[in-house]
Amino acid sequence: MSYVTNAHTHLELTTLARLCPKHPTAFLPWLTRVGWEIRHLARDEILSGIAQGIAELKACGTTHVGDITHTWLSVEPLLASGLRGVVYLEVLGLERKRALERLREAQSAIDTVRRHPDYGAMQVGLSLHAPYSCHPDLLRVGAQWCRAEEVPLCIHVAESRFEVEWLLHRELSGARRVFAPLIPALGMMPARVPRQRPLAYLAALGVLEARPLLVHAVHVTQAEIALIAAARCAVVHCPRSNHLLGCGRMPLENYLAAGVTVYLGTDSRASSPDLSIHAEAQFACQLHRGHVPEQQILALVHRPLEHPL
Repeated sequence: MSYVTNAHTHLELTTLARLCPKHPTAFLPWLTRVGWEIRHLARDEILSGIAQGIAELKACGTTHVGDITHTWLSVEPLLASGLRGVVYLEVLGLERKRALERLREAQSAIDTVRRHPDYGAMQVGLSLHAPYSCHPDLLRVGAQWCRAEEVPLCIHVAESRFEVEWLLHRELSGARRVFAPLIPALGMMPARVPRQRPLAYLAALGVLEARPLLVHAVHVTQAEIALIAAARCAVVHCPRSNHLLGCGRMPLENYLAAGVTVYLGTDSRASSPDLSIHAEAQFACQLHRGHVPEQQILALVHRPLEHPL
């Protein structure tokens, strides 16, 4: 089988393509706007966008996809799509009780989907949104459950400088002031600051033991790349989204040198001009020119998205 893998999408955001920046913009205001907009979309609008996104993936020759769904509405369409890969049910929350309740709801939904007659080529997994948007017990318990039940796990990590500053200090560069709008937009409440960098924080909570698929992973040190390699986690590189959201250049050459499995992903239509993984690869070739050979980057498109456990 010839594989064409787009390892990171948010198909439910296809309807919000108008929010895709035409030029590099600030990450946090964009995230706040997306969080507000998705909460005000009608169910039929989201489903229409998902169908449009699936059609675009197929038109681009995609065979494998890793999709994260906050609304959980992309599960049924993807099971029926003929595509292969994983659809991850997203959970977040910094208020402990509600976050763990939502995790239990996701666990029940995942158990149900795994009994679906169309289950197999398209699997179901859990997404714990990001270290800054999840209570530590949500991260810890969610990862433990995924490991015990052999459920694929995915998490956004080290996408922006904000995330590193917030987890370390919560005060640098006005992070508290800028982060405040996310609380009503995403339904989050403040939690303790771990005073650790994102990867060290996840490692301390045991999250890396579940071998999550790590999305973005831009702002990392060489020691953190070694930590990812030792945990045998894979990462997803979304160069166009990173560029348009002002997140910087992933040190792809260091990941590859460390033997980390790297996939390419487009991210959503709210931060990428299209869902073509071939266009993503071409942009990556330009971005990493002089750092990574072109053929090595193009080969990343053809990796099947596999359950690592």
